Amino acid sequence: MKALMLVFDSELAEEVFTLMKLAEIINYTYFKGLYGSGNQGKKEGSITWPGNNELLLMLLNESELERFKVVVKEFKKNKGVPTGLLFFHWPLTEMIV
Repeated sequence: MKALMLVFDSELAEEVFTLMKLAEIINYTYFKGLYGSGNQGKKEGSITWPGNNELLLMLLNESELERFKVVVKEFKKNKGVPTGLLFFHWPLTEMIV
């Protein structure tokens, strides 16, 4: 299993959920209204630092991860401009259910 984290501009939420549907990803945890700072600047939901981020956390098997990675890479390539969408994954070494 792999742990996957997507961090993205709140404006991209609809597109991100469409990407998940295309990749047949149905299990996730969704965090909304997050603030932060990164290469594209700060997002703190204020007049000075407008906007906020969203985060999706998923536990995927290897084939789901590869399928979703292809869909996300294609989306970013077709967007033509840098998008506020970051894709992170790492091995899931333990899970207690």
